Amino acid sequence: MEIEIRKLDGNEMEFVLSGANPAFANSIRRAALRDVPIMAIDEVEFKVNDSAMYDEIIAHRLAMIPLTTPAKGYQLPSECGCREGRCEKCSVDLELKAEGPGMVYSESLKPSDDEVRPVSGSIPIVKLENGQRLELVAIARLGFGKDHAKWQPGIVAYKYMPVLEFDPKLCNACGDCVKACPKGILEVVEKRVRVKDLTQCTMCKACVESCSSEAVRVSGDPSKFIFRVESTGTLPPDQIILRAIESLREKFEEFPKLVKKL
Repeated sequence: MEIEIRKLDGNEMEFVLSGANPAFANSIRRAALRDVPIMAIDEVEFKVNDSAMYDEIIAHRLAMIPLTTPAKGYQLPSECGCREGRCEKCSVDLELKAEGPGMVYSESLKPSDDEVRPVSGSIPIVKLENGQRLELVAIARLGFGKDHAKWQPGIVAYKYMPVLEFDPKLCNACGDCVKACPKGILEVVEKRVRVKDLTQCTMCKACVESCSSEAVRVSGDPSKFIFRVESTGTLPPDQIILRAIESLREKFEEFPKLVKKL
């Protein structure tokens, strides 16, 4: 099994997984979305809310604001000895005090720990009119995407590595498939059709439909996968994948122990 990182830029990552199977590839995807703990606002204590929005609506908006997650330092509420989820080991308070008129943005959230803060300060929360006030304390905790979407660290998707085959006996290099390709990844070189970048192929089969001589075949390699990861900013995309793999490793080690108990 091999991993080739093709792109790692900011919150985006692309890599190729080779020598695997669809079940294992999907396990990585599911673990990344469900089993990687990150920080998110889990509870809100309102002191003053003169806005037009109900407390519940503002709390929901706050919960969906991505927060940066430190590599170490915090425990899951279920594993913390305080059992209330309010100590400095398992939670962070973010205070907000604002007065209208004007829009209240995520930059107004002041965390008790600078390592847990909104990924972006320009996320709108609520608009306050003249004389209206909003004061609250938002409590952030670690959680899993399998429990709520607010704890989902990003988007992870994969596809089979495309396989494009051109039958040299049937292909006359007319160029119809080159014109039909929406990604523009085909070209004619020395009277033969070549692929510029195979990973950009979406397997739409426009080239197959445009070929009157039926010289083109498009399929997918079930042992090679192209992964694309887009983080919300709470964790770097490579850390999302590494922590997902670590989660799978722990489950693989636990499985035989549970089987023996049957």
